[in-house]
Amino acid sequence: MRNRGRAAALLMVLLTTLCVGEDQQARGEAMLERARLASDIRALNAPAFRLKVSFSFVSEKLETVAGTYVEWWASKNQWRRETVVGDSRRLDVGGPDKRWLLDTGPGMPEQVRRLPALLDVIPSKASKFDFETILDPAPDNSAVQCAITTPGPEKQKSAFCFHKASGALIQKVEPYPVGRRVTGYSCDYAAFHMFGNYTYPREMACFIEGHRKIEAKVIELSFEPSPDTALFKAPPEAVELDSCSGKITHPKAVSSPEPGLPWRASRDSSVVIELIVDAKGSPRDLSVTRSGGKAFDESALHTVRTWHFNPATCDGRPIATTIHVQVDFRFGR
Repeated sequence: MRNRGRAAALLMVLLTTLCVGEDQQARGEAMLERARLASDIRALNAPAFRLKVSFSFVSEKLETVAGTYVEWWASKNQWRRETVVGDSRRLDVGGPDKRWLLDTGPGMPEQVRRLPALLDVIPSKASKFDFETILDPAPDNSAVQCAITTPGPEKQKSAFCFHKASGALIQKVEPYPVGRRVTGYSCDYAAFHMFGNYTYPREMACFIEGHRKIEAKVIELSFEPSPDTALFKAPPEAVELDSCSGKITHPKAVSSPEPGLPWRASRDSSVVIELIVDAKGSPRDLSVTRSGGKAFDESALHTVRTWHFNPATCDGRPIATTIHVQVDFRFGR
């Protein structure tokens, strides 16, 4: 990724800089909206397309693993995403008020499950951010300006940096838990090309504390004016989820017993689990997306199956949705 090191170093400086100005919230929201107008190829009236991406990520064994992603997008009510890594395959199909998810094989690692958010580039309008600081271009780097959020409970921040001339988002950082602390998950965008009225990046990469976690390159982005309608039918055996275009609230655990340490455990660990919280608040279809070790994984899965949630809602109506939870194990506390 060209200029990746320079961009990462720039943002580290920006995140430690304070700025005093008027109405930071309105400016930050305006910058995000301008970026959507520039690069959101999935906007309401955007043309249908086919997107094919090759990607590679670093496995837990520190091996580089490759995969492919293909998306057919007709509208916000009709899309299909296929992700393949080795023997694992994820099929995600969206309809007017439902989506269907089908996983086959060993399962997708956490970094691969983050791929759709990476390719969406811009956060949806439903995502709300409280902006505290706007960093205008410095004399030695006049092309970039950034919006940084108010620190959260763990002093974590989100940040978005934009190319000033085009308005395109070139870097975003979101909080990422690592054990007992929170660091940043940083994604860079580069090699922008025009696609119709939009400018879309052809190269993308995400990092945690400077270590590359996933890298993606666009192989094909083409107009698809008449996609095969069979692509958007519910796949047999897929799990049905509700989609929401209105006001959504996310699930909240109301009963979440802590896990017991595995037998002979002698260290701290953490496990990230993806699960579906159904409309009644029950956990379903659990899978480990970030392993803490076999014994910790098994204990975490057993524990989260006993949890209960207030379900997500769409305009006040309970719906089923997918979430991630982190289960922490603390040795000797």
